[in-house]
Amino acid sequence: MNGQPLPKIHGYPVRALVMGYIGARSVKWLYRVRILDAPSRAPVQSKEYLYYNQQVGKHNQLPINGINIQEMPVSSAIMSPWTKQVVVHNGEMEIKGWAYSGGGRWPERVECSPDGGFTWYPVPVENMSKKHKFAWRTWHMKLPMPAEGWIEILARCWDNSLNTQPLEVRSAWNWGLHVTQSCHRIKIYSVNKTKPLTAARLKQFEEHGESLGPITRPTDFPYFSMEDYEKYWASVDPRDVDE
Repeated sequence: MNGQPLPKIHGYPVRALVMGYIGARSVKWLYRVRILDAPSRAPVQSKEYLYYNQQVGKHNQLPINGINIQEMPVSSAIMSPWTKQVVVHNGEMEIKGWAYSGGGRWPERVECSPDGGFTWYPVPVENMSKKHKFAWRTWHMKLPMPAEGWIEILARCWDNSLNTQPLEVRSAWNWGLHVTQSCHRIKIYSVNKTKPLTAARLKQFEEHGESLGPITRPTDFPYFSMEDYEKYWASVDPRDVDE
């Protein structure tokens, strides 16, 4: 493994490697091989690694109602930034991740959305690692990010057979929780320095030697005096009017 003797945790002294299939098919600590003329009746194979209809739950699941899980589905994930991270940027955000597809297929295109799945931007081909059968592709891109505050970033992959990922986890969820490969979603707090007011406020934080995070902590320095407050309302209509 990676040019070294196979570690015990990964199956030393020998492991079966079934490319493109779920990891459970690549048996560790192999000591015997049996050729069967029908699907295995072993508990894990016949009762556990099955894909059920969404309405089939623990109370009514039957092995005959599940589909045997074999090839890995198309999938992808965002590695950076992390969910709940505060990201200060200049109108675009550096996104990194990986993509994969099983059964000898490969990721052909990766897309990211900065707004919860309404708008999608493709990762430039030159920003994706070389394609191979049975291999992950890593990728990175500068994702346009005009909005500020809490936003949701999504990633999805298309393989060379035009398979892709469902947008919502509930579209692929099943009671066994196997191969639930919906679009990966992260929530981050966006701080866009291209906005003049944001840039001015960040400069104030820098001048006072105060950190922006955690974002839930109030600032220790005064940033708006009562004189400025009164001056503002002297030139702007009040919230309520009498006539």
